[in-house]
Amino acid sequence: MNQSCHCQLMSCSPYFTSRQQKLLKKLQAEKAFREEVQGFQERMKSFREKIKVFREKIRAFKMAIQAFWEEEKPIWEEEAAFWEEEKVFQEEAETFWREYCDFWKNYNAFWKKDEDFWKEDQLLWEKDRVLLDEDRVLWAEEKALWADEKALLEEERAVWKDEEALLEDEKNLEEDKILIWQE
Repeated sequence: MNQSCHCQLMSCSPYFTSRQQKLLKKLQAEKAFREEVQGFQERMKSFREKIKVFREKIRAFKMAIQAFWEEEKPIWEEEAAFWEEEKVFQEEAETFWREYCDFWKNYNAFWKKDEDFWKEDQLLWEKDRVLLDEDRVLWAEEKALWADEKALLEEERAVWKDEEALLEDEKNLEEDKILIWQE
């Protein structure tokens, strides 16, 4: 097996390109997920600030009730505004909890996809291990073929040496014949 063939089997296959694309999609999904978590944390911080402001307004309202006997009319107006703000707060709280539930649904879906990804990744590693085992067998066979070819070349070299020796013997024999006839 030559090197280019080995490269095609091991690293240039569509299997690895598909794997890289899936890994890239996973990384992009993780980045988007982190951004969503960060956005959610910012909304929680904003919501906590609103709760803090709302509590301060409750304290102010309690103080206004204590001054009720002195300024009855402004208190009723403030109470009406308070109830309006509470209504807005309740709507924001409902929106927040809807978003919170959606966030956890998305979070669980993301981890399910991640779990599926790792299961698929494990299967791909198993396939890769099988390919590596097959590659090792092919390399062992190729090594054995090279050893056989080397042995054949050694035998061929020995035959050539025998032929050269035979030709040398024939030449010497001819020279001996000529010398015998000349005497």
